[in-house]
Amino acid sequence: MNIIAIIPARGGSKGIKRKNIINFKSKPLIAHTILSAKKSKIIDETYVWTDDKIIAGISRKYGAKVPLLRPKNISKDNSLDIEVINHFYNWYLKKFDKDIDLIVHLRATNPYRKLNLVNKAIQIMKKNKSYSALRSFKVAKNTPYKMWKKNGKFAIPLIKTKKELHSAGRQFLPKIYMHAGYVDILRPKETILKKSMVGKKVYFYEINKKEKYIDIDTKEDLK
Repeated sequence: MNIIAIIPARGGSKGIKRKNIINFKSKPLIAHTILSAKKSKIIDETYVWTDDKIIAGISRKYGAKVPLLRPKNISKDNSLDIEVINHFYNWYLKKFDKDIDLIVHLRATNPYRKLNLVNKAIQIMKKNKSYSALRSFKVAKNTPYKMWKKNGKFAIPLIKTKKELHSAGRQFLPKIYMHAGYVDILRPKETILKKSMVGKKVYFYEINKKEKYIDIDTKEDLK
C-alpha cells in the first residue's frame, strides 16, 4: 500500500503569530509532528503543505517533503481541510501518476502525539478496507444537550428532545464525543474523490482521556 502523511501548516495563524514554527521544547512546533511521522515504518512519505517559505524551509530541515508552496486562495482563515487535502492529492496524482491508498492527516499543533497510536490507526484502515475514513475522538467536556440558541428574545434548546434532556442531570445524558484531530486517515477514492473528508463509513477511534493531548491554538494552550 502507498501510505502518505500530510501536515497542513499555513503561515497566517491568528491565535499565536507564526504558531506552526514557534519554539516548543527546543524545536519548532511543527518539527515534533514531522519527526513522529518520519519514525513510522508504515508511512511511506511525509509532506508538509504550506503557503509559507519559512515554514517550508524548517519542514525540509526536519525531513519533510515540501515540493511547492500551496496557493494563497486555500490558505485563508476560512479555508477548509478538504481544499488543502484535495490540492495535495491532485498534485500527487499528476506528479507521480500513481494513487495513494491512505492519506494520514496530522495536525502540526499536537506535539504530544504518540507514534504507536498513529500506527495502530493505520493498521485498522489497512485491515478494514470497508472504512472510508478514520477519525479520532475524545469525550467532550461540554454537552450540546445543555446548550441553547438565542432567537430574538426567546431561548431555544440546541437539541430538542421529547423528555427535555436540557433539564436532566448530566449523568443521564448521552455521552458526547468531539473530533480530537489526533490522527485522521482518509481513503481518497471514498472521500476526496467524492468531495468529502470522511465518506460514508467512518471508523470511531477514541483517544483515551489518560493520553496527554493538547491542540495548541492559543497562548494559554502554549503555556
